[in-house]
Amino acid sequence: MKEPILVKLKMKKRYKNSLSFLSILIFVIAILGLGYTFYDKVLKDSDIEVNGALSINYINGKSFNIKNKETIKFSVSNASDKVNYYNIGFMKVRGEGSYKIMSDNKLVMEGALNSCDEVITDFVSIDTLETKEYTIEIINKGKNNLKGSLNIRPQVGVVKTFADTILENTKPADDALTKVGEEAALEDEGIIKSSDDLGVSYYFRGNVKNNYVSFANFTWRIVRINGDGTVRMILDDIISESANYKNDESESFLYQDSYINTALENWYQENLRNYTNNIATTNYCNDISHDDANNYLAYNRIMTNKIPTLNCLGNPFKNNIGILSIDEVILAGASPDNTNQNYYLYNPNIKDTWYTMTASSGVEKSVNIFVVDANGNIKTNISGSTYERVRPVINLIKNLEVTGNGTIDNPYKVITK
Repeated sequence: MKEPILVKLKMKKRYKNSLSFLSILIFVIAILGLGYTFYDKVLKDSDIEVNGALSINYINGKSFNIKNKETIKFSVSNASDKVNYYNIGFMKVRGEGSYKIMSDNKLVMEGALNSCDEVITDFVSIDTLETKEYTIEIINKGKNNLKGSLNIRPQVGVVKTFADTILENTKPADDALTKVGEEAALEDEGIIKSSDDLGVSYYFRGNVKNNYVSFANFTWRIVRINGDGTVRMILDDIISESANYKNDESESFLYQDSYINTALENWYQENLRNYTNNIATTNYCNDISHDDANNYLAYNRIMTNKIPTLNCLGNPFKNNIGILSIDEVILAGASPDNTNQNYYLYNPNIKDTWYTMTASSGVEKSVNIFVVDANGNIKTNISGSTYERVRPVINLIKNLEVTGNGTIDNPYKVITK
């Protein structure tokens, strides 16, 4: 009689154990289900993609569906020990609108957003172990919702660029040998690593001997590698036509409205039109900003605080030809206080004063512009209404093959497309 009772007890114990196991299993499944729901929501709300060394975090998700206006964010991180490149674009856009991309409270790019798939900017550089954060404001201008998705991708098909060749020939330094903005650069300081609105930038400074370029039957001097990989250079001469800022029709001192712009566009058509495929349309910086008391911000930045920058703190605009900002002149080796005839922007054959794209002082209808005189001096008291000389500046596209090593006897020569 005892044996059946013992069997029943064992069966009862097994039944309890089974119930306990089932309870635990149900609990685990529930937790996994909640976890998956949470994980799925995280993926939808914040899509993170890892492509090689680059990690792209779509903080608000990749897709957008906008009725009026919306701000979305994303970031790019570089985990490698070298500079990398990526592009920014949109996919499957349906509707009509506009976008404005900001990073570090600076405008990177803006434009129209239409029904298309497109890369809006490529070869954006990111430094080693750097994270760059972006905010995009998208405005719907159509009757229906504006739909689409962001598309951030590592740059593929990267070939050796002109910028790569420059950096191979001249190892970049992290800091200048002299105090930038305070001291004149009298010696060859090579190429210095910096940053601009688009990414990692490099600028030549001082009595440089290997930044010569032969292009379109003219001699140029490389000023810097821009953050998007294009190469900025200035004519090692002036054009024959004098010009000024003041446009009598618009009474404007904006560069875009100036006679300087008109003179350079005419010179471009006459001399560079057949080389357009090699010339980038990229940002120039026209800084005529001032406060209510007509204190010009560039004057404070250059003359008072002595902190030139490659970031545009004025009015950025895109063009295929322009002139230098005063910040670029200072970074090249000029001093706001001293004469310098030993940096590469000084050319003894240039006997005239030439304009920059930066205002120094004045009032609304009488603005003074930073200029560089024949001795390499920086001057702040030249009215934009006066006729001065002009030195063209252009930017060569990224994927260019070159020969030469940048010296005056063996300048870089572009294999034109």
